Amino acid sequence: MKKYICSALLTCLVALPVMGAKSLVWPQPPEQARIKFEKSITKAEDLEIKKGFFSKIWDFFAGGEEKILVKPFGIHVDEGKIFVTDPGLATLFIFDTDNNKMRTIQGYKSEKFISPIDVATDGKGNIYVTDSVRKAVFIFNNRGIALRKIGKKNGLQRPTGIAVDKERQILYVSDTLASEIKRYSLKENKELKPIGSKGSGEGELNRPTFITLDNEGKLYICDSMNYRIKIFDRGGKLLSSFGSLGNTIGSFSSPRGIAVDKDGNIYVTDTLFNAVQIFDPQGNLLLVFGSKGSGPGEFFGPEDIAISKDGKAFVTDSYNMRVEAFDILSYNRNK
Repeated sequence: MKKYICSALLTCLVALPVMGAKSLVWPQPPEQARIKFEKSITKAEDLEIKKGFFSKIWDFFAGGEEKILVKPFGIHVDEGKIFVTDPGLATLFIFDTDNNKMRTIQGYKSEKFISPIDVATDGKGNIYVTDSVRKAVFIFNNRGIALRKIGKKNGLQRPTGIAVDKERQILYVSDTLASEIKRYSLKENKELKPIGSKGSGEGELNRPTFITLDNEGKLYICDSMNYRIKIFDRGGKLLSSFGSLGNTIGSFSSPRGIAVDKDGNIYVTDTLFNAVQIFDPQGNLLLVFGSKGSGPGEFFGPEDIAISKDGKAFVTDSYNMRVEAFDILSYNRNK
């Protein structure tokens, strides 16, 4: 994808959106639109997931209330499902758009979630949830039945971001307090050598948060307190890094969520900028979208971001109590 940030944006914090009769897009004309706002999600109905007749009858007699997001945090998309952690409700939401269902998971057996932070799935559809207060990763099958957990005995201090290499069956867990990325072989059921150690050097980390993998298995880390993005190969070797502390576009103030699109472009949320910055694979800034507010396409404390195979970007807009969905328009264009 060609670099598409225009020089006029260099004096601004964000690329301003254009609101037409039916669409909200970035960047401004005459530049070609690259990102389009699609919808805000607070409940199942926003995804056209509707309760069946018997579910409505049960809710009426049981006094059930509609479940609405309170503090959406981590997000993951896979096979028509949108997984959202909500530490405000100590709940994992699973929106199954293909099967018109929504369900929740609130704990592992007798252990209720306290602070679920992030979520991932493996090739079998098993679900992995980090809980930073429980100091554990809880694992469920695709029906939400508890399977096992990785906990204190594995040395986790504050697990936050999580990702699964489905091909190699490797689980990656960002241990924010330890300033390293723990690795586990799901196939052999054993812990592997971690990535990183506390520090500010090239291969070191300082309070890493969310992580993601690309199609080649490269690991992208939001090295939050070093204000950098770091990229490692499958063997744990540092490939590249970019970023610095600042208050202008292209720098970071409080980087958190990270995702990679099919072209290798890197999307980073910043909770203090209240925006998403997009970089090319070499770390050059392409575009910024979003600004502080509560309207469509605006954010108040964006945390995580995930990109679906069909080019939808989902951002947890935490303090606005919603998930915002955007369309990456290049996915639907002939190149």
